[in-house]
Amino acid sequence: MLSPDNEARLIVDALYEDFGTGGHTRGEVPYIEGRSAITDMKSDNYSGWREVEWTGYHIKYLIQKECELKLSDRLKVYDSKKRHFVKGEYLWDARLNANDFNRVPLGDVEEYNNIVKQNKGIGILIFDAVANYDINEDFRRWHEEQKGGSSDYSVEREIEGRSPRIRKTGYMIRKCLTYFLTFDDLQRGVIEGWMEDTFQQTMRNADGSSRNSKYRLKLDQIPRRYLVVAKNFNEDPEEFEEEFPEFAE
Repeated sequence: MLSPDNEARLIVDALYEDFGTGGHTRGEVPYIEGRSAITDMKSDNYSGWREVEWTGYHIKYLIQKECELKLSDRLKVYDSKKRHFVKGEYLWDARLNANDFNRVPLGDVEEYNNIVKQNKGIGILIFDAVANYDINEDFRRWHEEQKGGSSDYSVEREIEGRSPRIRKTGYMIRKCLTYFLTFDDLQRGVIEGWMEDTFQQTMRNADGSSRNSKYRLKLDQIPRRYLVVAKNFNEDPEEFEEEFPEFAE
């Protein structure tokens, strides 16, 4: 039976083959271009290609595709409602964290609790990335055309004079940090303060309904003991080794 860290390495290494250099390159690093990424998701009828925050869905899409192509004997696609995971001996949830944010939203608290209990824990693959943004709104216009036009919600925002959210036009993975948490760990995290369970509590959905509270992980506060794998994709190797000496290669 594989340990969580061994299974995490299989997943992370599969993605690294196509999107990582370990920082050892003088040429271009593997960059994920937004138009191509959205077109691929749309062609595969993958939910999330329409979303403003398409990058969060795309990293899940990549993980599922890589596991299907390279690890189908060990890991399978595991979808639960709008959640997209892969599952081997453990369940894995991929998250994109762009431009040095230390807060990573996870799932609806009640839903996440049930998923974690059913699977005796969950692995969280956090892909730290740097993103480019759609300053001139060309990407937004292209994206809306792919969807057949602006949604009623977007039109309503424009009528009310609210600016559209700036979209990411692409991203590059810098490193991957992988944590494994049980249900007891989630509860301990809330008590100790490195996990929030009230994120989005005061926010509303596009239809005006209240949003359910989500977990949100504080990357700068979670104890190191929960980190099972760290992988340098395209960071400076010396800086990565200084921060994660136990995972330097």
